[in-house]
Amino acid sequence: MAGDPEVAAAEREGRVRSPWRPERARVVAHARRGAGWFKLTLHAPHTAGAARPGQFVELAVLPAGHAGHDPLLKRPFSLCEIRPSTGEVTVVYRAAGRGTRALSAVPAGAELDLLGPLGRSFPDPGRFVPGAAPRLLLVGGGIGIPPMVAAAAWAREAGRDVLALVGARSAGELAALDELRATGVPVEVCTDDGSAGRRALVTELLAGALAGAASGGGPAAGGGEAAPPAEIWACGPEPMLIAVQRIAREAGAPAYLSVERPMACGFGVCMACAIPRAAGPGYLHVCVDGPVFRAEEVRLGDGA
Repeated sequence: MAGDPEVAAAEREGRVRSPWRPERARVVAHARRGAGWFKLTLHAPHTAGAARPGQFVELAVLPAGHAGHDPLLKRPFSLCEIRPSTGEVTVVYRAAGRGTRALSAVPAGAELDLLGPLGRSFPDPGRFVPGAAPRLLLVGGGIGIPPMVAAAAWAREAGRDVLALVGARSAGELAALDELRATGVPVEVCTDDGSAGRRALVTELLAGALAGAASGGGPAAGGGEAAPPAEIWACGPEPMLIAVQRIAREAGAPAYLSVERPMACGFGVCMACAIPRAAGPGYLHVCVDGPVFRAEEVRLGDGA
């Protein structure tokens, strides 16, 4: 929206909204990753070339040309890996409902209808003056871990000091952990039941990392106000994101949250993904204004 301060802020920070289009994506590989988890690799050259970490795709769950139309609607999936050189993207998902269970049966070689890339990305990790960027803390909970893989690779390529903090209920729920480690960024792991990493919540790891970063905080480039202790990018269940909002506010750390909401269209028509603005009346829409928001932009926890 022209003149919208939130849009202006997003563009200033490099949270891009790429041109999207329909694309026929070929399934390159489709592998089970554990109980209920799958990794899907798609040849989708437009999406792979235009997407930035944090953006997502709407994907048909039945092969193109399939005689049936049930489930009818596409499903949104975050991008785990983005490979412009090969024209490929990957998504890691859990077969938890009718749509994702149908998708899990699609074989390699099949074609799927896709819209992408959709939504607004994480901010450009290279937007700081060299040497002045705060440490970047990536926080992923459960199904919020896969988008952190692309984010970690992007930030590392930009030369940022990155630490990834990931958590889940158990070791079997640590989706895309191998891919995250393969990016080369340090990773700290926790689980609710202690079956992998520390027995803790990922927000406890975040609080500890912020306390450590604060001790190394210094003046901002050009003098004046102190630099923030760290920058936070987070994706995961809404209670986790609410805790991240609070922890970041108390620490004075800028935070960006990747929010999930039910959505049917992915491009702002169905209005299913409306989320209240934190300040003032009205709503934002996860599919076009997000899914990545500054933490202070949105009001979470109201069930909208």
